[in-house]
Amino acid sequence: MFRILIILGLVLTVKTFAIGAWYRDTLEITKEAKDSFSPQFVLLKLGAFSQQGQLSLSGPSTEKNIKSHCSKGIESIAWVTHRLSSGEKLSEASGKTLGTQVSKVLKGSCFSAVEIDIEPLTQAESWLEPFLKAVKDSLTPQLKLRLAVPVLSPKTIPGNFWSLSDGVKAISWVDGLDVMAYDSGSKTSKEYEEVFKNTFFFVMELIKQSPGTNIIVGLPAYPDKTQLHSKETENLSLVLAVLKPFTPFQLKPFCQGEIRLAYYSGWTLSARDKEIHKQIEEWRNAVCKKPL
Repeated sequence: MFRILIILGLVLTVKTFAIGAWYRDTLEITKEAKDSFSPQFVLLKLGAFSQQGQLSLSGPSTEKNIKSHCSKGIESIAWVTHRLSSGEKLSEASGKTLGTQVSKVLKGSCFSAVEIDIEPLTQAESWLEPFLKAVKDSLTPQLKLRLAVPVLSPKTIPGNFWSLSDGVKAISWVDGLDVMAYDSGSKTSKEYEEVFKNTFFFVMELIKQSPGTNIIVGLPAYPDKTQLHSKETENLSLVLAVLKPFTPFQLKPFCQGEIRLAYYSGWTLSARDKEIHKQIEEWRNAVCKKPL
Protein backbone atom coordinates (compact mmCIF):
# COMPACT_ATOMS: atom_id res chain seq x y z
CA MET A 1 0.00 0.00 0.00
CA PHE A 2 1.57 3.27 -1.09
CA ARG A 3 1.56 6.64 0.58
CA ILE A 4 1.73 9.65 -1.71
CA LEU A 5 4.73 11.85 -0.95
CA ILE A 6 5.94 15.07 -2.50
CA ILE A 7 9.51 15.89 -1.50
CA LEU A 8 9.72 19.63 -0.86
CA GLY A 9 12.63 20.01 1.50
CA LEU A 10 11.30 18.36 4.62
CA VAL A 11 8.01 16.59 3.92
CA LEU A 12 5.31 16.70 6.54
CA THR A 13 2.46 14.30 6.85
CA VAL A 14 0.11 16.02 9.22
CA LYS A 15 -2.20 13.67 11.05
CA THR A 16 -4.60 15.09 13.53
CA PHE A 17 -7.47 14.12 15.77
CA ALA A 18 -9.15 17.25 14.50
CA ILE A 19 -8.22 18.72 11.13
CA GLY A 20 -5.16 17.45 9.27
CA ALA A 21 -2.87 18.06 6.35
CA TRP A 22 -0.05 16.71 4.16
CA TYR A 23 3.01 18.15 2.47
CA ARG A 24 4.04 21.04 4.65
CA ASP A 25 7.52 22.22 5.58
CA THR A 26 8.21 22.51 9.29
CA LEU A 27 8.81 26.22 8.88
CA GLU A 28 5.24 26.61 7.61
CA ILE A 29 3.55 24.81 10.50
CA THR A 30 1.74 27.20 12.79
CA LYS A 31 -0.69 26.89 15.63
CA GLU A 32 -2.41 30.23 15.76
CA ALA A 33 -6.02 31.29 16.28
CA LYS A 34 -6.35 32.34 12.64
CA ASP A 35 -5.43 28.88 11.38
CA SER A 36 -8.42 26.89 10.13
CA PHE A 37 -6.29 23.74 9.91
CA SER A 38 -4.08 23.65 12.97
CA PRO A 39 -2.63 20.18 13.58
CA GLN A 40 -2.74 18.50 16.97
CA PHE A 41 0.08 16.18 15.95
CA VAL A 42 2.36 15.91 12.94
CA LEU A 43 4.21 13.06 11.33
CA LEU A 44 7.42 14.26 9.69
CA LYS A 45 9.11 12.18 7.01
CA LEU A 46 12.60 12.07 8.42
CA GLY A 47 13.99 9.86 5.67
CA ALA A 48 14.44 6.37 4.26
CA PHE A 49 16.64 3.54 5.46
CA SER A 50 18.58 0.79 3.70
CA GLN A 51 18.51 -2.96 4.23
CA GLN A 52 21.49 -2.46 6.56
CA GLY A 53 19.57 0.13 8.60
CA GLN A 54 21.51 3.13 7.32
CA LEU A 55 19.35 6.26 7.51
CA SER A 56 19.28 8.73 4.60
CA LEU A 57 17.62 12.02 5.50
CA SER A 58 14.85 13.30 3.25
CA GLY A 59 15.86 16.20 1.02
CA PRO A 60 17.93 18.96 2.64
CA SER A 61 17.10 17.83 6.18
CA THR A 62 19.31 19.42 8.80
CA GLU A 63 19.28 19.44 12.57
CA LYS A 64 18.01 23.02 12.44
CA ASN A 65 14.94 22.54 10.23
CA ILE A 66 14.07 19.17 11.75
CA LYS A 67 13.47 21.07 14.99
CA SER A 68 12.16 24.32 13.51
CA HIS A 69 8.52 23.65 14.38
CA CYS A 70 9.18 22.52 17.94
CA SER A 71 8.33 25.89 19.48
CA LYS A 72 4.73 25.42 18.26
CA GLY A 73 4.08 22.82 20.96
CA ILE A 74 2.76 20.23 18.50
CA GLU A 75 3.20 16.52 19.21
CA SER A 76 5.67 15.20 16.63
CA ILE A 77 6.35 11.72 15.26
CA ALA A 78 9.32 10.98 12.97
CA TRP A 79 8.46 8.80 9.99
CA VAL A 80 11.13 6.60 8.38
CA THR A 81 10.44 4.40 5.37
CA HIS A 82 11.87 1.45 3.48
CA ARG A 83 10.84 -0.19 0.24
CA LEU A 84 11.39 -3.96 0.31
CA SER A 85 12.83 -5.68 -2.72
CA SER A 86 11.62 -9.16 -3.66
CA GLY A 87 12.49 -11.68 -0.94
CA GLU A 88 14.23 -9.07 1.21
CA LYS A 89 14.31 -9.38 5.01
CA LEU A 90 15.51 -6.90 7.61
CA SER A 91 17.85 -8.15 10.32
CA GLU A 92 18.28 -7.51 14.02
CA ALA A 93 21.61 -5.82 13.27
CA SER A 94 19.99 -3.40 10.83
CA GLY A 95 17.35 -2.58 13.43
CA LYS A 96 20.04 -1.69 15.95
CA THR A 97 21.78 0.53 13.41
CA LEU A 98 18.55 2.30 12.48
CA GLY A 99 17.51 2.92 16.08
CA THR A 100 20.93 4.31 16.95
CA GLN A 101 21.05 6.64 13.94
CA VAL A 102 17.50 7.94 14.41
CA SER A 103 18.18 8.63 18.09
CA LYS A 104 21.28 10.61 17.18
CA VAL A 105 19.44 12.74 14.61
CA LEU A 106 16.51 13.46 16.94
CA LYS A 107 18.59 14.10 20.07
CA GLY A 108 17.30 17.16 21.91
CA SER A 109 14.28 17.56 19.60
CA CYS A 110 10.55 17.64 20.35
CA PHE A 111 9.84 14.24 18.78
CA SER A 112 8.10 11.71 21.02
CA ALA A 113 7.97 8.72 18.66
CA VAL A 114 9.38 7.10 15.53
CA GLU A 115 7.13 5.38 13.00
CA ILE A 116 8.51 2.64 10.77
CA ASP A 117 6.79 2.28 7.39
CA ILE A 118 8.00 -0.80 5.50
CA GLU A 119 6.27 -1.58 2.22
CA PRO A 120 5.06 -3.90 0.91
CA LEU A 121 4.26 -6.07 3.92
CA THR A 122 1.61 -8.66 3.15
CA GLN A 123 1.72 -10.11 6.66
CA ALA A 124 3.45 -9.79 10.04
CA GLU A 125 6.62 -11.49 8.84
CA SER A 126 8.61 -13.50 11.39
CA TRP A 127 11.72 -11.37 10.83
CA LEU A 128 9.82 -8.23 11.82
CA GLU A 129 9.86 -9.06 15.53
CA PRO A 130 13.66 -9.17 16.07
CA PHE A 131 14.14 -6.21 13.70
CA LEU A 132 11.59 -4.03 15.53
CA LYS A 133 12.81 -5.15 18.96
CA ALA A 134 16.35 -4.08 18.01
CA VAL A 135 15.08 -0.68 16.80
CA LYS A 136 13.09 -0.19 20.00
CA ASP A 137 15.96 -1.21 22.28
CA SER A 138 18.31 1.18 20.44
CA LEU A 139 16.04 4.24 20.65
CA THR A 140 16.53 6.78 23.42
CA PRO A 141 13.94 6.51 26.23
CA GLN A 142 12.00 9.56 25.02
CA LEU A 143 11.16 7.90 21.69
CA LYS A 144 8.33 5.38 21.37
CA LEU A 145 8.22 3.01 18.41
CA ARG A 146 5.28 2.81 16.01
CA LEU A 147 4.57 0.66 12.94
CA ALA A 148 2.47 1.52 9.88
CA VAL A 149 0.27 -1.40 8.79
CA PRO A 150 -2.38 -1.99 6.09
CA VAL A 151 -6.11 -2.45 6.66
CA LEU A 152 -6.91 -4.99 9.39
CA SER A 153 -9.87 -7.11 8.36
CA PRO A 154 -10.95 -10.73 7.93
CA LYS A 155 -11.89 -9.81 4.35
CA THR A 156 -9.19 -10.89 1.93
CA ILE A 157 -8.08 -8.89 -1.09
CA PRO A 158 -4.47 -9.94 -1.87
CA GLY A 159 -1.86 -7.35 -0.99
CA ASN A 160 -4.22 -4.90 0.68
CA PHE A 161 -5.06 -6.53 4.01
CA TRP A 162 -3.50 -7.86 7.14
CA SER A 163 -5.31 -10.56 9.08
CA LEU A 164 -6.47 -9.96 12.63
CA SER A 165 -3.72 -12.25 13.93
CA ASP A 166 -1.16 -10.10 12.10
CA GLY A 167 -2.43 -7.07 14.00
CA VAL A 168 -2.22 -8.88 17.35
CA LYS A 169 1.38 -9.84 16.65
CA ALA A 170 2.42 -6.41 15.44
CA ILE A 171 1.04 -4.42 18.36
CA SER A 172 2.92 -6.67 20.78
CA TRP A 173 6.21 -5.66 19.14
CA VAL A 174 5.77 -1.86 19.25
CA ASP A 175 4.21 0.97 21.27
CA GLY A 176 1.57 1.84 18.68
CA LEU A 177 0.23 1.23 15.19
CA ASP A 178 -0.84 3.43 12.29
CA VAL A 179 -3.56 1.52 10.44
CA MET A 180 -3.91 2.78 6.87
CA ALA A 181 -7.66 2.32 6.42
CA TYR A 182 -7.69 3.28 2.76
CA ASP A 183 -6.47 1.97 -0.61
CA SER A 184 -8.17 -1.26 0.43
CA GLY A 185 -8.98 -2.46 -3.06
CA SER A 186 -12.71 -2.20 -2.35
CA LYS A 187 -14.75 -2.04 -5.56
CA THR A 188 -17.97 -0.60 -4.11
CA SER A 189 -18.93 1.75 -1.28
CA LYS A 190 -20.78 -1.10 0.46
CA GLU A 191 -17.64 -3.21 0.37
CA TYR A 192 -15.55 -0.38 1.85
CA GLU A 193 -18.10 0.19 4.62
CA GLU A 194 -17.72 -3.47 5.56
CA VAL A 195 -13.93 -3.21 5.48
CA PHE A 196 -13.83 -0.04 7.59
CA LYS A 197 -16.33 -1.40 10.11
CA ASN A 198 -14.25 -4.55 10.53
CA THR A 199 -11.08 -2.50 10.88
CA PHE A 200 -12.42 0.01 13.39
CA PHE A 201 -14.10 -2.64 15.53
CA PHE A 202 -10.92 -4.69 15.63
CA VAL A 203 -8.79 -1.63 16.42
CA MET A 204 -11.00 -0.90 19.45
CA GLU A 205 -10.72 -4.49 20.67
CA LEU A 206 -6.97 -4.48 20.05
CA ILE A 207 -6.52 -1.39 22.23
CA LYS A 208 -8.54 -2.93 25.05
CA GLN A 209 -6.25 -5.97 25.00
CA SER A 210 -3.00 -3.99 24.71
CA PRO A 211 -2.56 -1.58 27.66
CA GLY A 212 -0.12 1.24 27.05
CA THR A 213 -0.42 1.22 23.26
CA ASN A 214 -2.34 3.50 20.93
CA ILE A 215 -3.50 3.40 17.33
CA ILE A 216 -3.86 6.02 14.61
CA VAL A 217 -6.49 5.23 11.97
CA GLY A 218 -5.70 6.87 8.64
CA LEU A 219 -8.80 7.94 6.70
CA PRO A 220 -9.30 8.30 2.92
CA ALA A 221 -9.22 12.07 2.53
CA TYR A 222 -6.61 12.80 -0.12
CA PRO A 223 -6.65 13.08 -3.93
CA ASP A 224 -5.59 9.63 -5.12
CA LYS A 225 -2.79 9.54 -7.67
CA THR A 226 -1.98 5.86 -7.30
CA GLN A 227 -5.36 4.59 -8.55
CA LEU A 228 -5.57 2.37 -5.47
CA HIS A 229 -8.91 3.83 -4.49
CA SER A 230 -11.66 6.08 -5.80
CA LYS A 231 -13.37 8.82 -3.81
CA GLU A 232 -16.71 7.22 -4.69
CA THR A 233 -15.84 3.96 -2.93
CA GLU A 234 -13.58 5.29 -0.13
CA ASN A 235 -14.46 8.61 1.48
CA LEU A 236 -15.22 10.36 4.77
CA SER A 237 -18.99 10.14 4.29
CA LEU A 238 -18.76 6.35 4.36
CA VAL A 239 -16.48 6.52 7.39
CA LEU A 240 -19.03 8.61 9.30
CA ALA A 241 -21.87 6.25 8.31
CA VAL A 242 -19.90 3.36 9.81
CA LEU A 243 -18.92 5.20 12.99
CA LYS A 244 -22.37 6.47 13.99
CA PRO A 245 -23.90 3.11 15.09
CA PHE A 246 -21.09 2.38 17.57
CA THR A 247 -22.14 2.83 21.20
CA PRO A 248 -20.33 5.03 23.76
CA PHE A 249 -19.30 1.87 25.60
CA GLN A 250 -17.70 0.41 22.47
CA LEU A 251 -16.04 3.75 21.75
CA LYS A 252 -14.38 4.12 25.15
CA PRO A 253 -10.79 3.76 23.79
CA PHE A 254 -11.63 6.24 21.02
CA CYS A 255 -13.14 8.77 23.43
CA GLN A 256 -10.13 8.46 25.74
CA GLY A 257 -7.72 9.28 22.91
CA GLU A 258 -6.16 5.82 22.66
CA ILE A 259 -7.43 5.77 19.06
CA ARG A 260 -7.00 8.85 16.91
CA LEU A 261 -8.23 9.66 13.43
CA ALA A 262 -5.82 10.91 10.77
CA TYR A 263 -6.99 12.90 7.77
CA TYR A 264 -4.71 12.16 4.82
CA SER A 265 -5.23 15.25 2.72
CA GLY A 266 -3.59 18.22 1.12
CA TRP A 267 -2.80 21.23 3.30
CA THR A 268 -6.53 21.81 3.38
CA LEU A 269 -9.27 19.26 2.95
CA SER A 270 -11.59 19.49 -0.05
CA ALA A 271 -14.79 21.47 0.46
CA ARG A 272 -16.78 18.24 0.74
CA ASP A 273 -14.28 16.68 3.17
CA LYS A 274 -14.31 19.84 5.30
CA GLU A 275 -18.06 19.49 5.62
CA ILE A 276 -17.89 15.80 6.56
CA HIS A 277 -14.93 16.38 8.86
CA LYS A 278 -17.01 18.90 10.81
CA GLN A 279 -19.81 16.33 11.07
CA ILE A 280 -17.34 13.71 12.33
CA GLU A 281 -16.10 16.13 15.00
CA GLU A 282 -19.65 17.00 16.04
CA TRP A 283 -20.51 13.30 16.26
CA ARG A 284 -17.40 12.58 18.30
CA ASN A 285 -18.01 15.45 20.72
CA ALA A 286 -21.60 14.34 21.24
CA VAL A 287 -21.03 10.61 21.63
CA CYS A 288 -17.96 10.95 23.86
CA LYS A 289 -19.90 13.09 26.35
CA LYS A 290 -22.53 10.41 26.87
CA PRO A 291 -22.19 8.34 30.08
CA LEU A 292 -20.94 4.78 29.62
